[in-house]
Parts: sequence; structure tokens; C-alpha cells
Amino acid sequence: MVEPATLTAVDAASARVLADGMASADPVFLSTLKAGREAFTARHPKITADADGARVLRSVLMKPESEEHVELLHDRVERLVRPH
Repeated sequence: MVEPATLTAVDAASARVLADGMASADPVFLSTLKAGREAFTARHPKITADADGARVLRSVLMKPESEEHVELLHDRVERLVRPH
């Protein structure tokens, strides 16, 4: 959970993780999806809707051989989302 619990903070956190992942010595390439205010708050009603929407992280593993990397990638993304 981001603090403060606002769409602006979620958007900023997503942008930070995206940029930090790509700038890493061993990069992790993610992408974001823009979720509109109504869609986001319908799923997360405790979020303060202080913007029109927020970017959220998303990633897709498209090749079957990617499955063996899921645990490693998940660990890397978890480390990226921790506050600095």
C-alpha cells in the first residue's frame, strides 16, 4: 500500500518502480496501464481519488519458457516496490 493512499501516490509509485527497474544493472522491463478514477476506486474504495486516474504496474510473460523465471522476476519486482 502506498502512503498517502491516493491516486497521485499510486501513479508516482508505479512510475518510480518502472524507471528504477529499467535503470538497474540487471534491468526488469515492466509496463504500466492507466486505470481511470472510477475503475480504480471501484476496486479500491479506500483510495482517495485526487486525480483522473493512476498508472498501475503490469507485466505479461508471453513465452512458455518464461515460466521458469517467474519466481526470480517476482522477487525483483518486490524489491523494487520497497520504499527507498
